[in-house]
Amino acid sequence: MIYLYEKTNIPCLAFAIPKSVGTAVQRNKIRRQYREIFTKIVKSDPRKVAQGNYLVKVHSTHSENSKNETVLTKILNELYEYNKKQK
Repeated sequence: MIYLYEKTNIPCLAFAIPKSVGTAVQRNKIRRQYREIFTKIVKSDPRKVAQGNYLVKVHSTHSENSKNETVLTKILNELYEYNKKQK
């Protein structure tokens, strides 16, 4: 997974999922899972998510939603720490 961050006033999440990951149904399922996880993380502690646009590129399928949550949480934590250092 690769991610790109751009500072804006509110957090927003977008995905780049190539066809090599799977069918349209599989790619849409991945998008839905990550959006749900992102919303859950933002609602639980909005201060831990830096305001901005997030572009996440997914390279492979992950069938386990818990693994997706772990990966996305790690990414958001890395971005949070990076933004703290930049201030």
